[in-house]
Amino acid sequence: MILYTPPKTAQRLPVIDFADAFSQDLGKREAVAWEIHKIARDVGFFYLINHGVPQSLVDGQFDWARRFFAAPDAVKRGVDMALSPAGFGYERIGTQALDDGPTDLKEGFQFGTDLPLDHPYVQQGVLRYGHNLWPQELPGMRTHAQQYHAAMSRLSQRLLAIIALSLQLPEDFFYFALGTPIATQRMLHYPPQPADAQHNQIGAGAHTDWGLVTILAQDDIGGLEVRNADGDWVRATPIHGSFVVNIGDLLQRWSNDVYHSNAHRVRNDNPVPRYSLPFFMDGDHAVTVSCLPSCCSDEHPARYAPCTIGDYLAQKVRETFGAASVLAATS
Repeated sequence: MILYTPPKTAQRLPVIDFADAFSQDLGKREAVAWEIHKIARDVGFFYLINHGVPQSLVDGQFDWARRFFAAPDAVKRGVDMALSPAGFGYERIGTQALDDGPTDLKEGFQFGTDLPLDHPYVQQGVLRYGHNLWPQELPGMRTHAQQYHAAMSRLSQRLLAIIALSLQLPEDFFYFALGTPIATQRMLHYPPQPADAQHNQIGAGAHTDWGLVTILAQDDIGGLEVRNADGDWVRATPIHGSFVVNIGDLLQRWSNDVYHSNAHRVRNDNPVPRYSLPFFMDGDHAVTVSCLPSCCSDEHPARYAPCTIGDYLAQKVRETFGAASVLAATS
């Protein structure tokens, strides 16, 4: 267990202007890639501005998050994640424990790529595919959520193309892993930190993300805290119009620890609720992650045995949701 201690406030995460990532000029795209390279080797977190996702789309998704979490319990229970073989839907407070201490003080709703029920991945019950649940009492939520998911999928694909350049790989290197990716969008609600919380119990315990990259939209309340390369915790103060991006475990493994998947946590010390929208691009479950050719050599051999994306994610779900979880049963 990582005991909670207050974060430092004098440091900030770096900001990357992503506008040139869409340029036809390879040199401009490589310049953005170099900025990401420097940050990914260090803290592994950065703000992304000029990312191309309309602010109205982001604001609309926050509106749906507030409406969903304000809905009666019966509405939320009707789409409980236990009803989805893929684990999509409503996550009650106390369902997940990201640290190895008390359960997290957050509730969530998650959805992924809609696949037809006869798709092989759905038929096989592969974790995080198909079986999305949508509350019938909130018409319009599904349509907007799917639009938001599509926009975040496009942004993550462009981001991974630039990351490929940053690792001295062809820009399309990761495309083979993005054909039918596990791409999960969550809406999270963090109530104010209760006075009667258990020791070291906060909104989201210290953890790393599991996949390739995470793209987070956060509201203006604050509460996200990141552990930097020195081991200090710093606040990720909200910047309007930005996303917070971080490297995930699978990309750290793929890069042979050249890039870092750093720990982060959430504690809402404000008197009002906090909402966030993390998007997790994890890649196709059948893809094998083994050391990238640009990240290993005789002097720096591979540090990890090859693994499939699906196997790694299933292991992490078992660890954080518990062996009795319906998610574990589908892995």
